[in-house]
Amino acid sequence: MTIKKIKSIENLTIDFPIQKGLYAITGQNGSGKSTVVTCASSVFFMMRMHDYFGKTDADASIFFSLNGATRSWKKNTNNNWVQESTGNMNIKGFYEGSIIFGNRFRNANYELLKKLDRIDDKKLETADDFIRENLGKILHNNKNFYEKLFKLDGHDAGENINFYGSIFYYQKGNKRVSQFHMSTGENLLISVLNSINLRNAERASLNKPCIIFLDEIELALHPSSLKRLVVFLKDISNQYNYAIYFSTHSIELISNIIPENIFFLERHSDNSIEVLNPCYPAYATRMLYDYHTGYDYVILVEDDLARGIIRRLLKEFSLLTNRLIHVLPCGGYSNVIDLAQEVVSSNLIGMSNVIIVLDGDIEKEAQKYISNNGISNNIPLNYLPIESLEKYLKTNLNDKVDHKLFRRLNDYIFHNVSLSQIVDEYKSSGDALTDNNGKKLYNRIDNELRARNRNRNEIIEMIINYLIESKDVNIDKIVGFLKKQFEE
Repeated sequence: MTIKKIKSIENLTIDFPIQKGLYAITGQNGSGKSTVVTCASSVFFMMRMHDYFGKTDADASIFFSLNGATRSWKKNTNNNWVQESTGNMNIKGFYEGSIIFGNRFRNANYELLKKLDRIDDKKLETADDFIRENLGKILHNNKNFYEKLFKLDGHDAGENINFYGSIFYYQKGNKRVSQFHMSTGENLLISVLNSINLRNAERASLNKPCIIFLDEIELALHPSSLKRLVVFLKDISNQYNYAIYFSTHSIELISNIIPENIFFLERHSDNSIEVLNPCYPAYATRMLYDYHTGYDYVILVEDDLARGIIRRLLKEFSLLTNRLIHVLPCGGYSNVIDLAQEVVSSNLIGMSNVIIVLDGDIEKEAQKYISNNGISNNIPLNYLPIESLEKYLKTNLNDKVDHKLFRRLNDYIFHNVSLSQIVDEYKSSGDALTDNNGKKLYNRIDNELRARNRNRNEIIEMIINYLIESKDVNIDKIVGFLKKQFEE
């Protein structure tokens, strides 16, 4: 999707994966999260663009492409928004916002609400148990909390009531409560569950991609309800092949999403926007601040491979005795350095024992970044014996093949499509010639893992075992560095 001159976004291109799973679009206030999500959802609807985006320039536009098909919103000579398309964009989806927009109450007004409150019981139909039970389960951890749930469709409301969509009512004793008088959480969640229920019913083919956008849904839900919602959406995503995107600041949400599925919008001083992906929850939410008490040491690393290696070394060499240590992946080396600097500059109590361990291939770049940004602190810094996971796999599976490692990965993980076939296709496509960071090879490996319901952690665990078994001298160096920090 490419956005041009919409609200605070001057020009931005972003790729949305359509594979099933949970995703997060996050960033600081004013970074453009809600605008990105609203623009993305406009691929599905004939939206009232002026209502959603306000006054825009004559050359404002939103452009989508998927498998050769395109769809766009542009302005005509009368300055009205029109939708254009080429090919068949075979995709479904919906959008729900926690405050104003979404699928709820697009034409609601006070007089209409009074009429709907007095609606005849005969016009109501029993709502699906899918909505009633999951509403109770997510909000109250009790699927039967709402004994009765009814639904009224706009076209059944009567001649004097012009209402778009559906409205729900629950009944407690003799009292009937309309959706307009429910809590914000009940109101929002019923709309989300109804939209999901409609999508489930029409999923004749689970191969058709379907994207669900939920904008700042945490504003309406208690943290415990939010956690139950995440569990529910994970199950629904796997069952019906949904890609579910949250626009969010919530630690509860982001911490449940893998870094590869987190998109962080970084707005720079020149008002340009950079999309950081993958992005670790620690960087996206400044989760680091949650660890200012309770741990003796916090070790900041770049990614999950580095975290796995450090954790394994701490255990293997008995470095956890009488101390609590938290290893926190933060993303690229600049993210790690920036977060460490925030700890110092913010004078956070109890955070003096911070250690940085970066990947082994970026020492020169890291030192240059520290120098160019005038960063000066006493935080201990060292480097791992290997590079990032992606670079490590490219180096040892393609550039100079480590046959022992190749056989181990191939024999234990790649049973359907062999690792040899993946690497051969990678070379024949020409990707190997331009893939400096190893991401193109890793994407091929990751696609095969996902297709077999396996994940990155399996490869990481095998590589860590392999490194420990190899007794690399560089392992001893990093262990020595850690021992020194704990002794001081």
